[in-house]
Amino acid sequence: MKDRNKKIMLLTALVLLLGCIGEVPVEPPKKGFYENKPVVFSSSYDEVWEATTRAIKELNWDTKAVDKEKGIVEFMTSYVYNPSFNEYSRVYVEPSNDDIKNSRVKPYLRRISHFEKLTPPPAPPNPKFVKEKLKIKLKPLTSSETELQIDYRIMPYYDYKIGYLGTVKSNGYLEKKITSRIQEILMEKELIPPPPPLPTEQEYGLMDVFFDFDKYYIRPDAEPVLRENANVLKENPAINIVIEGYADTRGPTEYNLWLGQKRAEAVKEYLVNLGIEPFRITAVSRGETSQFASGTTEEAYQLNRRVRFIPIRVYREPGL
Repeated sequence: MKDRNKKIMLLTALVLLLGCIGEVPVEPPKKGFYENKPVVFSSSYDEVWEATTRAIKELNWDTKAVDKEKGIVEFMTSYVYNPSFNEYSRVYVEPSNDDIKNSRVKPYLRRISHFEKLTPPPAPPNPKFVKEKLKIKLKPLTSSETELQIDYRIMPYYDYKIGYLGTVKSNGYLEKKITSRIQEILMEKELIPPPPPLPTEQEYGLMDVFFDFDKYYIRPDAEPVLRENANVLKENPAINIVIEGYADTRGPTEYNLWLGQKRAEAVKEYLVNLGIEPFRITAVSRGETSQFASGTTEEAYQLNRRVRFIPIRVYREPGL
């Protein structure tokens, strides 16, 4: 009799326990966090950062935080349930957004309801939206390799799908699209041909001129050199020049910078008088910061008292 009563009590307890469980969801509630595997690009940090921000701008996402120094981009995306597709779709959820109020997309998540009594407290009361926070983290590995990590943080206790600018098809679609777009942008840069090499003095036959100690007047031996340089400029209208004035190491540094500038300006004035347009000539001073010869001999000093010509190609001539 006692054994029979024990069996009845055990069966009753089992029935009551099963009755308290309620409906079992098809899928367990998500934890609200996806950690995607990092992607390594064979490009510099600056290149990957530029490509990432460009890809985000193309998608018209509202960024919440952008910090290049820390390598972080954060923004919030939102989804509502679209009964006609039985999927989640990306929309903006600001209360003042009239487009949502008038939209055919209904602002509620029907599929969430069966989790509300089963998730640990506090369960979301009458959930309306799924909000997703996306964080992109960039980290330089080497000078030519950069790691990109995309993390999803989603409000817990929701049955959700991750979408991409429209009807959702599968988890992971978002990060695949953005990383593939970054790679496309990086490849576009690789296909751009490099600019032509900068011209040199030797390429155009430009020659330096020299000066006496503590002087900036044009010496007689410099005049034929400057006339020849002027002819080169007239024959090559596609180049401008930077005139660099130098001094030897005797005298204060500040004075030598001033002296180098006076030498460069004297050469510019001479060329302008020969018919070269002033806008094609930039006169700067290097003072004693760069030396063409070492030592304290008069020969070394003479080599360092000069004006140098740096050609700058302003546009590419046909055939160049």
